[in-house]
Amino acid sequence: MKKIILAGASIAALTMAGPAFAQSSSTVNQDGAGNQADVTQENANTSDINQVGDNNDADVIQTGVGTTGNEVDIDQTATGSNTAQVNQESGTADSFADVLQDGTSDGNLADIDQNGATAATTAEVVQTDATTGTGTINQGVGAGGFAAIVQGDSTAAGGTVSGSLNADATIQQEGDGNIAFALQAGATQISSIDQTGVGGGNDATTFQGAFGGSSGNAFIQQIGDMDTATILQNSDTNDGDIIQSGGSGNTAFIDQGFVGGAGVGGDGNTASITQTGSGNLAATEQNVLTAGGTNTATVIQNADDNRSFVEQEGTGHTATVNQLTNGNFSQVTQSGTGNTMTVNQ
Repeated sequence: MKKIILAGASIAALTMAGPAFAQSSSTVNQDGAGNQADVTQENANTSDINQVGDNNDADVIQTGVGTTGNEVDIDQTATGSNTAQVNQESGTADSFADVLQDGTSDGNLADIDQNGATAATTAEVVQTDATTGTGTINQGVGAGGFAAIVQGDSTAAGGTVSGSLNADATIQQEGDGNIAFALQAGATQISSIDQTGVGGGNDATTFQGAFGGSSGNAFIQQIGDMDTATILQNSDTNDGDIIQSGGSGNTAFIDQGFVGGAGVGGDGNTASITQTGSGNLAATEQNVLTAGGTNTATVIQNADDNRSFVEQEGTGHTATVNQLTNGNFSQVTQSGTGNTMTVNQ
């Protein structure tokens, strides 16, 4: 086993007087089995770790109050389980963290924590061609952040599409104007995005089953104004849930029948949208030009001047829309046999 521990202070920084936040840089290349790299840096930092082997482990901690431009790049290729953890904290701004876990390894874990960062942070996790991968990104108390988790789609890393099984993606963001994106290609995927803002303007998108797969579970929760949430699911037995609360002018869209690698539409899908506040828009599409059936859609809007659109194609559908005050608009389109529609305004 190889283990490297690097402190982010160069000899020049120790022997020469410099600015309050000097630049620290580390590069780690490991090739073999059971690699481990631990990097701790203060100031404005850059860390690059490349590991090839089995059961790789990389941990990076970057601190420094008021620093900007911290960067972490971790690439892991292995046949065993990879673990990568990044912690950028203490009021850092414009931080960037990227984790790529490639190969045929299973049980990969990638965790990026930018909870102490102030603004304009970027975090990316790519896990390709594996099962039971877990990706977690936490961005807090900032604005203009970007977070993306890609699981089972190796085209993001220049490879081919093969899908994955039992992947789990979690993104948490606090602040306004943030963007969250989760792409999961394969089956039995779980995605959760939670965005909390004061002013709002956050955007969240989940894409499941793009190249086949079924039994996806996608959840998006947003608190604030002018937020946008989108869930795209292909194939069968998917569950999509969006909750938007505490604001107005929000938009929620669930599409469970887009044209993808698995064909058009699917069976046994469930879509649910819940919105509180005024001037919100909710739209749900299932099947989309036939194929599939036994899908259900539920929309609950609790305030004035909201709009709801539900479109279903196929057999055995159920649509329920509750708009609990005056001045709302609802449109439900159903085709086929055995459909049930309930609208309460």
